[in-house]
Amino acid sequence: MSRNSDKANTVLFRYQEQKAEEAGYIDYNSTARPRSVQKVTNLKDAENWRKQVLKEISQKVTKIQDEQLSSYQIRDLNDEINKLMREKYAWEFHIKDKLGGTDYLRSAGRFNEGGVLIRGYRYFGRAKELPGVKEILEKQQQDLKDQKTNQENAKSQKQKIKELESRVNLEYYGYFDEKNSKAGDSLGDNVWDEVNQILGDEITVPKPMEIESDEKEMLTDELLKFERSATRKRSKKLGNIQDPKEITIIENSEPPSQQQVEAYLVERRRKQLSEKYNI
Repeated sequence: MSRNSDKANTVLFRYQEQKAEEAGYIDYNSTARPRSVQKVTNLKDAENWRKQVLKEISQKVTKIQDEQLSSYQIRDLNDEINKLMREKYAWEFHIKDKLGGTDYLRSAGRFNEGGVLIRGYRYFGRAKELPGVKEILEKQQQDLKDQKTNQENAKSQKQKIKELESRVNLEYYGYFDEKNSKAGDSLGDNVWDEVNQILGDEITVPKPMEIESDEKEMLTDELLKFERSATRKRSKKLGNIQDPKEITIIENSEPPSQQQVEAYLVERRRKQLSEKYNI
């Protein structure tokens, strides 16, 4: 009696499957997925197969976190997850490229966040703690840290160079407009401070005072005279030398420094004030 009942149930089950297949219904949970995604030409079926792959990946990623698993079980699970990841990519590419469906590749990464990629192979969960894998991950983290430090040092060095470049302008090299030069103004302020220090309480020069244009011309004339004099001395000495070995470096041939110029202006101004006020 029971055998007849089992037989009847089997026939009924086959009949129901046939009717469901004729109606276009497929039980994606129990039916084996096609090994080749190219065989699936229906977009809806491809979407459902992809969902089943995602479900299996999620289950295995959760399972690989179990502390009771041995290293062999962890490696096997990790291999299965990597295979499912490749299958997921195949379905997503087929859906987008062949069936004209949603582009899941652009939003990929939902299941990649928990894994670490090493040489094209991804490790999930406790697989990252396997011997050999842990050392590689530590080295990768150290390399990233060193790279970040080098980038920060290079950025800091560039900032320092930029600050130095902002300080060094044309006036630093002596190229400035004599008519509209701020260097002359700052130079004049320093000169008058030294004049007041030299004169003391006898005469106080009111501030601010600026170097007049004729004084700037006189300063320029003095520099030109110095250069011409040094040139004449060099020419005269070189003309008297018969043997090239006798050529020596002429001393005191360098142009006056800023301190020498300031001292010259202070002395000249002191003499002018002394003569003016009969000191």
